[in-house]
Amino acid sequence: MRADRPKPTSPGKWRQKFCGAALRMMVVLGFGAIVWKAFALQVVERSVWEERARAQTETTVQVPIYRGSIYDHQGRLLAMSVPQQSLFADGVMVTDPQKTADLLAPILEEPAAAIHTKLTRPAKGNRQRRFIWLRRELTDQQANAVADLKLPGLQLIDEYRRFYPCRQIAGQLLGFVGSDGSGLEGIEKHYDQVLRERFQVASQQRDGLKKRLVFESAGVNANQERPGLSLTVDSYLQYLAEKALEEAVKKYQAKAGEVVVLDTHNFEVLAMANWPAFNPNNYRQEIADNWRNRCITDLFEPGSTFKVFLVAGAVEEKLIGTTDRVFCENGKYRLANHTINDVHPYGWLTIPELIKYSSNIGATKIAVRFGQERYYRYIRGFGFGGKTGIDLPAEARGTVRHWKRWRPVDLAAAGFGQSVGVTALQLTAAVAAIANGGTWMQPVIANGFIDQSGQWTPIHDSRTARQVVQKKTASHVRDMMMEVTKPGGTGIQAAIQGFTVAGKTGTAQMLDPASKRYSSTKFISIFTGFAPADNPRIAMTVVIHEPHGAIYGGVVAAPVFHNVAVQALPYLGACPKEEGQTPGTCAPNLLKGDPSTRPLAVHYTTNDVKVRQILPRNASLGPHLQEDTGAAPGTMPNVVGLSFRSALQQLQRLQGKIQMEGSGQVVGQFPLPGASVNPGEVIELVLEPMTLPAQKKDDPS
Repeated sequence: MRADRPKPTSPGKWRQKFCGAALRMMVVLGFGAIVWKAFALQVVERSVWEERARAQTETTVQVPIYRGSIYDHQGRLLAMSVPQQSLFADGVMVTDPQKTADLLAPILEEPAAAIHTKLTRPAKGNRQRRFIWLRRELTDQQANAVADLKLPGLQLIDEYRRFYPCRQIAGQLLGFVGSDGSGLEGIEKHYDQVLRERFQVASQQRDGLKKRLVFESAGVNANQERPGLSLTVDSYLQYLAEKALEEAVKKYQAKAGEVVVLDTHNFEVLAMANWPAFNPNNYRQEIADNWRNRCITDLFEPGSTFKVFLVAGAVEEKLIGTTDRVFCENGKYRLANHTINDVHPYGWLTIPELIKYSSNIGATKIAVRFGQERYYRYIRGFGFGGKTGIDLPAEARGTVRHWKRWRPVDLAAAGFGQSVGVTALQLTAAVAAIANGGTWMQPVIANGFIDQSGQWTPIHDSRTARQVVQKKTASHVRDMMMEVTKPGGTGIQAAIQGFTVAGKTGTAQMLDPASKRYSSTKFISIFTGFAPADNPRIAMTVVIHEPHGAIYGGVVAAPVFHNVAVQALPYLGACPKEEGQTPGTCAPNLLKGDPSTRPLAVHYTTNDVKVRQILPRNASLGPHLQEDTGAAPGTMPNVVGLSFRSALQQLQRLQGKIQMEGSGQVVGQFPLPGASVNPGEVIELVLEPMTLPAQKKDDPS
């Protein structure tokens, strides 16, 4: 029997099956591709497409938030961040740029054409810009006027501006910040990373039709503790220094001046004054040259003040004794084809008399006896020819040529302060080394950080220090410097009744840039010293550039030392020792030492006692005591720490125009305490609800 054979498939049916299979395969592959693409879009490439979506619907901009405050040594505010509104525009949402510009022009006090240009200037690729700054730091009146316009595409944003409540006081020292919140000069620049803690990120969003603009920003908790910086500077001492310096510069029609005040115990800067001054609140309107902190940037020849360090080194090396005498050639001395002159002809002078009368010829002979290498070593030891290392930007190094490059006349010139360049801070640190027993230390101007939790921590765990001369040597030199401020000395005008003063005057000729020779008409007047000489508290240097009418340091600069120190010493707790003065009681220093050993009270035996200040401010005075604001009629009292109402009560007698910023208790004032206030003069008060973060219990300051 024969098996059945399959019937052959017709070509049409075969094609039909093939096409069906191919179609099914295409459907499967297409669906798979769709699934894979969907997977790729949602999983693999998700971040890429989310970023593109955000780019189309959202624009972000970094806006500086609260910048840390700066306080002086007593906790007074020197710099703070004040809430302020700024104005920006969305170029797409602005429907009528010309109308917008015309309405904004009178509010912003800017030409309408300039505003129109900002609104219509295209971005890259000829696209409209989404975020356009129109004005930073609007006044309250400007912000309210812009809000009332209700123009499409305009938006106000909350940010902060930097405010300096003491205006020009310590302007060069503090510096200022730019519109982006970064420090550009002074303390603001050096400690920028500490003060500029973080940013808030602001975003603007729109819907698919681009008809809606929403602005969102990270919130700022006003009650949160903010980082800050505590300085060694005392704003009252800074005010005294700037006031005395300004009076001297104007009196002698000088070009500029500097005053530096150091604490002789720890080389902390108590004041650093410059003139001309400048107000960091309006730094754009100030002359840029006035931004410079001349105390650390400007070099000058120290003149006869350098003789102090020459004699200190020579005594230390036992090259001279305090009773030795030097013949001063009756005013003229030839050395290596050069003539050394004295202002007055002197014969034999003892070493103390050489300092007292400031003989160049006597200094020359000591310098020659010293020798180049040894003298150079002491010059560098006292901090000249290098940076002090202070925590401020742009400090100059000072100029002292290496001793191997000195000619004989260079050695002689260095003996009386020529051929070397120093800054006011370097000179003050060097004389402070004499005051504290021969030890030079690195000066500092900031002493602590205030962190987010309000805790105070010290900045400088260790500093450079070196013993330049022995205490005995420093004591001998101190005694010589005291002769300078006694009758017959060149610095008699620095003397203070009731206090011993040690100092040295200097009058330096300026180099003429054109002739490369010393000018016969341009001088620098200098006085450097410390007080009280028997128990030094402060060291100070006064420098006046190009005075007219008088040139000598003892006439021009010494009175500035007197005017500052005569008020600073009692303020710091130093008591006059001269008999016959009005009886008084000096309070003990409660800021230093072991708290367990600090006296808890001062006892009075008289019923006629006036209390200048009591803390807390609302505490009871007790019997036999009456409150005294410490301010004479027409003198600004200290109202920091008071409520606005209490401050207003004390200020009413001055008949001034009171302006306030903020709310709460007074944290800043101008004029400063002790300043003269004329009727009708503006009195500025800064108020803030937050209190100064507490320092650690073991804070040594």
